[in-house]
Amino acid sequence: MNDKRPTNLELTTFKYPLPAITSLLHRISGVFIFAGVALMLYLLDLSLQSESGFGLVVELLDNLFVKLLAWAVLAGLLFHLIAGIKHLLMDMGIGETLKGGVIGASITIALSAIAMIIAGIWIW
Repeated sequence: MNDKRPTNLELTTFKYPLPAITSLLHRISGVFIFAGVALMLYLLDLSLQSESGFGLVVELLDNLFVKLLAWAVLAGLLFHLIAGIKHLLMDMGIGETLKGGVIGASITIALSAIAMIIAGIWIW
């Protein structure tokens, strides 16, 4: 057995390319919005049950933490949508090169940041 292999498995020491980071964030945002949508559906159900349920949801949404949580779910959804469009474009052969991947990842990050800021303004 060859023992000259690198043994440093600390993930923080590796430098990941931008397309790899956006791909990883796309997967993480998918898991995050899966859980977040369950919470949002519960709030929707609560608001549709009665007038008092609607009032409770409105009161909850005045809380800063709940607004922040709603923004986080919406931000994850927006990032997942934009990154998903990038992946669909790559499936059609657009941006499959190394340079195209970096440009696509940069555009994904930029558009997502703009969409998240707009979502934050809309929520607050």
